[in-house]
Amino acid sequence: RRELPDGGARPNAAQFKQLVVTALRELHGEVGAALPVDVLTYEEKTLSAILRVISSGLVKLWSALTLLGFYQNRRCAFRVLQMSPFLLALSGNSRELVLD
Repeated sequence: RRELPDGGARPNAAQFKQLVVTALRELHGEVGAALPVDVLTYEEKTLSAILRVISSGLVKLWSALTLLGFYQNRRCAFRVLQMSPFLLALSGNSRELVLD
């Protein structure tokens, strides 16, 4: 999830993908920018997204997003809410599961 402390402009899905690629390029160069990252879902209202990356690229992606501090000359931060090797695991939170 991306956080904008001062409100700021909210990127659309294409701009969000470009932001991810830019973060990878800034930290890891052209090799990082070439990392295959897919934006599976993106909620512009909440600035939340589900990203898919190969397991060998997880550390590069996570570090690039964590260390990115600005978007369009405004402070921003990324927060990783969940991580899983299985897409189905991201569909719900077992800690919030209510059993009848």
